[in-house]
Amino acid sequence: MDYTIQDLPEQERPREKLENMGAGEMTSVELLSIILRTGTQGKNVKELSSEILNTYSVSELGDQNLKSLKQFEGISRVKAGQLKALGELSRRLERKEREKIENLSDVKARTGDMKFMDSEILRVFYLNSGNEILGEKEFDGGVSNVGLDVQEIFRSALEFKASAVILAHNHPSGEASATDQDMRTTEEVIEAGKNLGIDVLDHLIVGKEAYSMREKTVLWK
Repeated sequence: MDYTIQDLPEQERPREKLENMGAGEMTSVELLSIILRTGTQGKNVKELSSEILNTYSVSELGDQNLKSLKQFEGISRVKAGQLKALGELSRRLERKEREKIENLSDVKARTGDMKFMDSEILRVFYLNSGNEILGEKEFDGGVSNVGLDVQEIFRSALEFKASAVILAHNHPSGEASATDQDMRTTEEVIEAGKNLGIDVLDHLIVGKEAYSMREKTVLWK
């Protein structure tokens, strides 16, 4: 039996959120959930979408063959075709004009939706030397309550051929300040980036407001 969006609690349904708040307030997982519509037994559509986006960026979907996309439980041949078409469209748009992150305001605009989330996620932006966005990934859990996989962050950075990264995670409590764990983990990420020649430009903490660790802490001094 497939699990549809309608099986989710009303406040978690992506289609209702799209209608009430607009696409700009939605996560990549929620947007993909609208496209896929259904999950599979024991895995709702948001969980399936999260699994896919934790494996591939949207543009990388266009590079996969249908057989490899069908390896996700719940992805039929039709859905695999939808994913591949979505990936190719994303890649064409990226080639046409990549968006840039040029200042803190740009990062805040891309993380404003995180203040409404009930659980912590980590969002990573991958940039080239001109601050153009090469890709974006989300990881379940923030740096305080889940062990952050630093290797995974930089594995993706190498796949994107990124020169720099920006991190952002949310505090569902609304508290916009760095914890001791945030400081330790961010320092670890900065050091790992230095070893690979990849700059960590900032780490935003999103609560009721957005807190820039580069601006407010000594880690970049």
